[in-house]
Amino acid sequence: MIQEQIKSDLSQALKKLKISPAKLSLEHPANPEHGDYSTNIALQIKKKGLPTPLDLANQIVNTWRSLGLPDYIAKIEVAKPGFINVWLKSEILSNEIGKVLEEGEKYGSADTLKGKKILLEHTSPNPQTTIMLGHLRNNFLGMAMANILEFLGAKVTKDCIVNDRGVHVCRAIWGYLVFGRKKGGLKKSELLNFKEISDAKVKKIIAKTDWRQLLEEWPNKKSDWWQPKDLGLKPDHTNLIYYVLGSKAYKLSKKVKEQVEEILLAWEVEDKQVWQIWQQVLDWSAKGYIDTYKRIGSIHDHVWYESKLYKGGKELIDKGLKKGVFRKSEGAIVSNLSEYGLPDTILIKSDGVAVYFTFDLNLTLQKRKKLPSDLYIWDIGAEQTLYFKQLFAVCEQLGIGKREDYFHLVYALINFKGKGKMATRTGDVVKADEVLDELHQRALEVIKASNQELRGKLSNKQLEQLAETVALGAIKYSLLKFGRETTIYFDIDESLALEGNSGPYLQYTYARCQSVARKAEAEKLTLPKEAPAPAERDVTEEERNLIRTLYKFPETVGEAKENFAPNLLCNFLFDLAQKYNLFYNKQSILKAKSKELRNFRLALTVAVGQVLKNGLNLLGIVTPERM
Repeated sequence: MIQEQIKSDLSQALKKLKISPAKLSLEHPANPEHGDYSTNIALQIKKKGLPTPLDLANQIVNTWRSLGLPDYIAKIEVAKPGFINVWLKSEILSNEIGKVLEEGEKYGSADTLKGKKILLEHTSPNPQTTIMLGHLRNNFLGMAMANILEFLGAKVTKDCIVNDRGVHVCRAIWGYLVFGRKKGGLKKSELLNFKEISDAKVKKIIAKTDWRQLLEEWPNKKSDWWQPKDLGLKPDHTNLIYYVLGSKAYKLSKKVKEQVEEILLAWEVEDKQVWQIWQQVLDWSAKGYIDTYKRIGSIHDHVWYESKLYKGGKELIDKGLKKGVFRKSEGAIVSNLSEYGLPDTILIKSDGVAVYFTFDLNLTLQKRKKLPSDLYIWDIGAEQTLYFKQLFAVCEQLGIGKREDYFHLVYALINFKGKGKMATRTGDVVKADEVLDELHQRALEVIKASNQELRGKLSNKQLEQLAETVALGAIKYSLLKFGRETTIYFDIDESLALEGNSGPYLQYTYARCQSVARKAEAEKLTLPKEAPAPAERDVTEEERNLIRTLYKFPETVGEAKENFAPNLLCNFLFDLAQKYNLFYNKQSILKAKSKELRNFRLALTVAVGQVLKNGLNLLGIVTPERM
């Protein structure tokens, strides 16, 4: 990598001057007239006898020159107040095009993480509802980071946790027994518009409810309850209805709260009938989730179930209490995190009931036992930041692992533009499937309206496939192009724009590159396997901007890994696409004035297409050959 080579060579000059910086960083100047790379090392340190950073910068540059500048450098200059700017030779940049053509899909990859094992947990929605828009941000971030880490040599295992026990699931079970019964007081049309059901109607139904009697009837009379197919819904969408209505009843009635607690206690003692209906609810969600995951290209290599692990956490707490790691407070067992500068948290309630923290301790231990890794990543929202700091600290106290073994991959909220914060319990959510369906339909309309020639060449099935590819590209890019700690206000129209910073714009640019390549082949031209550099006078500003961008791709991948920031990759790809489209619109490629220039521009086009494809693949976005 050119960047690393510059650092290595510059370090020799610093070493001769007996300068040992904590970190030597290089950046790309915003203005290309200031060079390909720049460092502010002289601004970071002071040297005896040199009053200003500008003096030090000049000394560093003069020392570097005295050692003999590397043959890849065209020139180096000092700029106020003490920057050192570096220009690369044009042939070095042109050679990078040949490297792209040679390495193809591997261009940008590296073995910097070779031999490293990473466990990355992503997308663990509660199993009694459905996958929402917010879960898509989690999913796309987790999958993109897994792709980037693997691209750099790591072995990444992607896991998730199914929180399949607790009051939240029991509210859904109660809601299904009561509101899912065909003679329970709600019509099919009312269920399908469940958010419109009044509190008064819910209270009326609650008044005559005996959940135990309903549970006795259910196994032998399942046809008396609405099934997902009866409602014409995905099974996980059906669960959302019962969870929302069960949660509303839970909030409105003390009696319902008691009954939900009864279901939880019955589950804890493994009541056969409760477990049977519990499994039904979980199976519906699992089936629906599988369909959505397949649609968006999501992968989980391992799945953990809370129901199988929740008991082991108490033993860890008991051991910690005996060792003096934890303490008792008003009957509860609490943490002791003052040495970490963190507030304490309850580990076991005063009535002896375990909390979610208790389970997470055991889950972390089981992760280390079953899937030992060099780094454990949790891809979970920013609202859990304090929780994970406490969890990692307690894990360190118990000897489950050092805090640096664990990383919380934080991301902020996502809302639909014009709407407030989403809440699952009230049903005020945006289902992932509905967003994907809407994007698919709109993408299909855009394709049909914008490219009649292409439409005529594609079958209906191919049109549908292209619309799905564009729809997924639109939403994935829209949710990844922002810094992960930035709150997103998602807008469907913006995400589908064929001009501007969008997934379809990048897909279209890639397809444009492929179109040029196909036309070249149709004219019996051989696609170049290297980039013949034209004479310097033939290099246009548009070409120069492209070749001074392509080589940054491997660096950008490394920076995205280092900062866990796929948005850096998005920024690079958008910049590259803009520069290519400007080049395409201003310069002739296949009708260039010389064979040499034509081959250079064709090589540049193929290289841009390859880099776009490699980058979009890392983001989980498919690149259509025609669009």
